[in-house]
Amino acid sequence: MPKTILIIEDDNILQKVMKDALKTEGYSVIQAFDGGAGFKDITRVKPDLIILDLLMPLKPGEWVLKKMNEKGMMDKYPLIVLTVKNDAANTNNLANLNVKNHISKSEYSLEMLTERIKELI
Repeated sequence: MPKTILIIEDDNILQKVMKDALKTEGYSVIQAFDGGAGFKDITRVKPDLIILDLLMPLKPGEWVLKKMNEKGMMDKYPLIVLTVKNDAANTNNLANLNVKNHISKSEYSLEMLTERIKELI
């Protein structure tokens, strides 16, 4: 049975590119386009890994991280934060939210993402 990856990202083009690449690698992919829907999918689907954007409409990624921390879910699901926010303040904020893996969208490649996924699941 293939591992399931949940992508929570509001950019339709980036969602499609990641979904196609991950399906080619043999993963099952679930998509959510905002944090609220994504958090519901986490509790419903129980994915093997989550890719999370921080800047989204309605419920941003920080909201998802706070909810996951409140519910004791941070150690339950491997997580990669993929974001344009790449400054020291954001890095500290992610550490405070128990995020161990993040990739800057300015440095991101599909190869880097798939390698990180393989390391985590």
